[in-house]
Amino acid sequence: MGTMKTLNPSPFLGVLSALLLSFSSHCSLAGSGSASDAVAVALPVFAAGMSLYHDDREGFWQLVKSEAATLAVTEVLKVTVRETRPNGQDNRSFPSRHASVAFSAAHFLQARGGWQYGVPAYLAATAVAADRVHLREHHAKDVVAGALVGIASSYYFTDKAYRVNVGYLPSERSVLAELAMKW
Repeated sequence: MGTMKTLNPSPFLGVLSALLLSFSSHCSLAGSGSASDAVAVALPVFAAGMSLYHDDREGFWQLVKSEAATLAVTEVLKVTVRETRPNGQDNRSFPSRHASVAFSAAHFLQARGGWQYGVPAYLAATAVAADRVHLREHHAKDVVAGALVGIASSYYFTDKAYRVNVGYLPSERSVLAELAMKW
């Protein structure tokens, strides 16, 4: 395994916060699904961009694997379960693809960047899920299942960005050992 990188706080946190605020105001004004569509795509794109910006190639590929697995599991469940949407449009309601990819990216951002990235990302993912229910595209259980699929996938593929340092100082009669963890 290579060296793990930590996403450091940067001006890009403002971008994530602005994403959440614009989503909230757009949903209240437009009442359309386009905002949840945009944020469901923007969260993984933002996560990938942050990994590349911080030269975290290992994290970038972990995100790619997580999102790919999230989409694969979500699509298999949609075809297998065949739950009818609340609006009656089709029978591909369970689980929510929007929620699964958004929560996968949110968990990735939390694991690699800490809670300063995780909190706004989880808020944005929660807003996506709530909007999907509000728009009658999904039942509440669909977005909860999507969130669980996304988080589980990201949990499996993403290494936490903490470092463990072990040091020792031997002497004639003893050894001084140190274990330090940076979160």
